[in-house]
Amino acid sequence: MISALNRAVNRPGSILLAALLTLLATARGADEPAAKGPPSKDSPGLERLSWIDEAKQPHEAAGRILVEAQDGGLLLLGQDGRLWSIEKEQISARTSAGEPFRPLTTAALAKQLKAELGNGFDVVTTRHYVICTSARRQYAQWCGTLFERLFTSFHNYWKLRGVKLTEPDFPLIAIVLQDEKAFAAFATKDAGADAATAKGYYSIGSNRMVLYDLTAGAGGQAADDADISRLLADVPFNIATVIHEATHQIAFNSGMHVRYADNPLWLVEGMAMYFETPDLSSKTGWKTAGALNDHRLDQFRDFVSSRREGDSLETLIGADGRFNDARTMPDAYAEAWALSDFLIRTRKEAYVGYLKTLAAKPRLIFDTPAERLAEFRAAFGDDLKQLDSELLKYIKRRK
Repeated sequence: MISALNRAVNRPGSILLAALLTLLATARGADEPAAKGPPSKDSPGLERLSWIDEAKQPHEAAGRILVEAQDGGLLLLGQDGRLWSIEKEQISARTSAGEPFRPLTTAALAKQLKAELGNGFDVVTTRHYVICTSARRQYAQWCGTLFERLFTSFHNYWKLRGVKLTEPDFPLIAIVLQDEKAFAAFATKDAGADAATAKGYYSIGSNRMVLYDLTAGAGGQAADDADISRLLADVPFNIATVIHEATHQIAFNSGMHVRYADNPLWLVEGMAMYFETPDLSSKTGWKTAGALNDHRLDQFRDFVSSRREGDSLETLIGADGRFNDARTMPDAYAEAWALSDFLIRTRKEAYVGYLKTLAAKPRLIFDTPAERLAEFRAAFGDDLKQLDSELLKYIKRRK
């Protein structure tokens, strides 16, 4: 299974969230049934691997083997939190380090990032984040404060609703580039041309968030945090994108989502949109967690008139294809927000149970559309048409 997935996981341009999950889910082949049961054993010890990738580039990394497939392929978790998918024939050396696996400390990770990214990058650290930046240090510090507020809000929100989340195993990495041009160049190389047109992205493979200074070129440098907030308040959708990606990173590092497991995109993206409404007015709380997302609401209401009756929910829940087609992507995102908002607010206990079911899924085991739908029905009821009718009534009066 790992061998079949290797190109999808490691090649440039495949690590944006929606694209990667779909590639992983389909890489086993349309006619090959999903494997059932865990494909691997956990290895607690630190191992050192050397390998040559498909582009003939050499790599060395120390980490823990999460998955070892029958064909010898490996899924390696690095000490910096990066996941590497390695085919057996690519491995040139594999040795035990003779010590337990331990994540890099904040200081060691900061040193590694500066060495990797080169001159011109500074490091800002917070309780949970290591921010490596070529932007102004003040902006990186502002981002760190924003991320920590979101982190606390996210954990508190779900704790109050019965979801037990965990602290991250690794410091959360954010790379903040100096401006849009620098971001586009970095993103094109790191994640492909599609990423270069975004305001930021979260990479499941590297476990990094990549952003840029949204205030750069906004008519003079911001003098303080209040100026940064004021400039960003003028472009709320831009900062919402940043919060969206930060929510992904938190969810994938708190036990809510498991990287490289079968996480339905409607739920992953719906979760991020549920939290993406900016709250720049408070330095301590995050009053807008779950607040009405006017942009997504308007999108969905516009979509309703052309929405396919009867099976729109089925196509959204059963597969991720609508998120990866430029023609259907905006409506898929809007419907994912609408469904998530509806379920969280009207089916809280069922939604929490569904989250727990998904969080228990093993890596690299992917459900068929029928299996996804069966799991959804087990949580929310068999009658999807009735649920769809209730969703539309809810959205009609949502304000």
